[in-house]
Amino acid sequence: MAIGDMRFEDLKGGFFIVAHRGASGYEPENTIRAVRRALDMRVDAVEVDVRLSKDGVPVVMHDETVDRTTDGSGRVDEMTLEELRRLDAGKGERIPLLREVLEEVKGRAVLFVEIKVEEAAIPALSIVEDEGMLDEVLFISFSGDSVRAIKDHNPDAHIGLIYSKPSNGIVEAKGLGCEAVLPFYRLATEKAIAFAHRLKMLVIAWTIDDFQVAKTLKDKGVDGIATNYPDRILPLKRTT
Repeated sequence: MAIGDMRFEDLKGGFFIVAHRGASGYEPENTIRAVRRALDMRVDAVEVDVRLSKDGVPVVMHDETVDRTTDGSGRVDEMTLEELRRLDAGKGERIPLLREVLEEVKGRAVLFVEIKVEEAAIPALSIVEDEGMLDEVLFISFSGDSVRAIKDHNPDAHIGLIYSKPSNGIVEAKGLGCEAVLPFYRLATEKAIAFAHRLKMLVIAWTIDDFQVAKTLKDKGVDGIATNYPDRILPLKRTT
């Protein structure tokens, strides 16, 4: 696929691999280094988590606090961008801006932007629009309100709903206008997958680092698999 041709629509109709927080099994999660490692592995998509700094800038960070993944401590939303950027996020990496990640993946992979807090939804969307990458991004969240806000603001945005417990997640996702559901892998049963497909939604299971588990899910019909170790799962793309 030529540079500049990678779109969300290209994921439909095939089996694809999503690098969870970048190639986070090998590099510090949610860093540019992890994103680049995933891209070097030729993944189809990269997933990152987005929150807002105290001054309202979308930054890439999973947790509410910086304690686990950096050499600092404190809540992300109580630290300015300048304060966040001074921290070491592992191997000398800095906490990335969403904009920086978009620039890395542009034309090379689809970006899954997980909205961790609802107030980050529209600022994240605005940056994606500003970069002209709406067709290259899938906005995802455990929060239906977050993806609904994005879809209401721009009906052309691609959205997906994540869920980790037995629920009516597939029905809820359809009602929100989602094009994908992202269940915890144990919830990706053949029945659930078939139901989502009947409703014209992709099924992307997470997070699977074992090849045999991934193969079983592929055989059940999942469209994509999120993994911390993309190179372990990528051989599945070459098997029928």
